[in-house]
Amino acid sequence: MSAPRVRRALRRGAFVGFGLTLGLAAAELAARRWSGVEGAWLLVNAPDLYDTSIFTPDAQLGQVLRPGAIGHMHTPEFSTEVRVSAQGTRGGDLAPKAAGAQRVLALGDSFTLAVQVPERDSFSGRLSRALSETTGHPVEVVNAGVDGFGTFEATRQLQRLAPVVRPDVVLLTFFLGNDLEDNRRHRDTPAPVNAAALPSLASPLDTLFSWSFLYFHGKSLWRAQQAAADPGRSGRFRAEAEAFTRGTDLRERLAPTERALRELDSTAHSLGLPLVIALAPPAFVISPERAHATFELFGVTGEPDLQAPAREVSRRVPGGVSVVDLEPALEAAEGEGRTYFVFDGHWTARGHETVARALTPTLLTALRGPGPAPSSSPAGPPTPGTPR
Repeated sequence: MSAPRVRRALRRGAFVGFGLTLGLAAAELAARRWSGVEGAWLLVNAPDLYDTSIFTPDAQLGQVLRPGAIGHMHTPEFSTEVRVSAQGTRGGDLAPKAAGAQRVLALGDSFTLAVQVPERDSFSGRLSRALSETTGHPVEVVNAGVDGFGTFEATRQLQRLAPVVRPDVVLLTFFLGNDLEDNRRHRDTPAPVNAAALPSLASPLDTLFSWSFLYFHGKSLWRAQQAAADPGRSGRFRAEAEAFTRGTDLRERLAPTERALRELDSTAHSLGLPLVIALAPPAFVISPERAHATFELFGVTGEPDLQAPAREVSRRVPGGVSVVDLEPALEAAEGEGRTYFVFDGHWTARGHETVARALTPTLLTALRGPGPAPSSSPAGPPTPGTPR
């Protein structure tokens, strides 16, 4: 081939390459602006890029945080480092509790652990600062969340950590998206656990394109279709979504949760600790346009009733336990900026800030202890929303 032809071929190749690069860049920018529906089906879409080395198998609880671990989480939406203390909680090692200091033990699942945001930006970190500033003395919110925990596991976690943490208040974040099913499927004698059963790390392709929204939109849609085609997985996801439709009989699903909440309340009461329960909605409750995509994916029919789980769980909380429904605060905040990630479906830093603000008044009341009983109050247990 002559030199002029080579030069023309190179120019054409460069032009085509430039056009492809420009097209991919435009598609990437569009993908970053498109919210998609990925956050709606959080239960399908746990990102592959979690560093699961922070977890270790546990015969009683399935998995717990591995003491002393440091994990790195990196997705198109966030990049964080997660430290695990010697006590198995998120953050630095716990020092002996100082005189005059107070502690809140935060229990729950991945919404409490919050690997998506730095420690100081999680609701636990924000609450530590807000409560300390308001009370005028140190208040530490100890993050004891673990991915996959239901209410029964949270109670076991409280029993393990209370002698070490010495909390003054217990805070449970109850995720309405899957805790009903987690509690229904709980077994007092779990199956043996081995390290190989823990989720795998990211594939080389995931790592290579961990910066790309376009790649993760495609992968998320593919994973959702895979889950929908898997009878075992889709059956569970369908049951979780059906809880948010009108007319669904939730009594069978609520009975284990009611038992679990009573067990947690009894444990906290035996330790002399007030209990606060925060009800955390899934992303599609705050952004109802995503509910249709969730229901359609798993073949759920019926009219949405997105407040049904919060309403029914609140009714089954033992008397005297404070309940904070986080939906109104998150819904109001969503109008000014995203409170849930797109691909991950957990709270953004803005979401955690909103949750911390919503919880602060109730936790302040719990930390100050019970006041004098109102003279007009009838005998009997307090109603939900009233600190014990």
